Amino acid sequence: MIVPIKKERIFRVLSTQENLTITKISEQTKLAKSYVSKVVNELKKKEIAFGAEKIHVSYDKLIREWGILKRRIFESMQPLIIDILIPDRLKSIIKNYAISGPFAEMLVQGESSGKPIIVYISEEEMEKRKSQIYKLGSIGKGFVHIYVYDEDILRYKLEIKGWKIVSIPQLCADLIAEGMFADLGMKLFERWLNAGRRI
Repeated sequence: MIVPIKKERIFRVLSTQENLTITKISEQTKLAKSYVSKVVNELKKKEIAFGAEKIHVSYDKLIREWGILKRRIFESMQPLIIDILIPDRLKSIIKNYAISGPFAEMLVQGESSGKPIIVYISEEEMEKRKSQIYKLGSIGKGFVHIYVYDEDILRYKLEIKGWKIVSIPQLCADLIAEGMFADLGMKLFERWLNAGRRI
């Protein structure tokens, strides 16, 4: 697993929980305290995080920084791209997944084109379902992008309209990373914060 993906675990916790300490973040993310402390100190230098014992964050700055990090991660990975005429067929094959990107935004907020569909699954799930997934459509083209990913991303998923989607902050960071959907990501994040972190 490349380091920036591990760093995302810290962003997930910082964006969804309060009254955090280095120890609590370490326990939640299953990352070494030394690594958590290093990342938090980086965020403090950028004036994104602050506080000595309790860690507080500027949420606007945090989500933008997460989007930058996520862009680097996307650029370093090669998803399985597949052309599936009826995306719902994917749900009949993979069970432990979470979707993100414009399709997830369309389900939640309804302002994007809905393409592409970003799908996160574990390495184990991919190994078990690979042959079935390959039979769903043409490989190498299409708007379904499947990423074999850190399973931590699946801990925060919620279900909307029959689909399992990533947490709202994760969705927003992914939209920001996509560039052309950055404004939609920021808008959704602000709406989520203003609603008391509920949808």
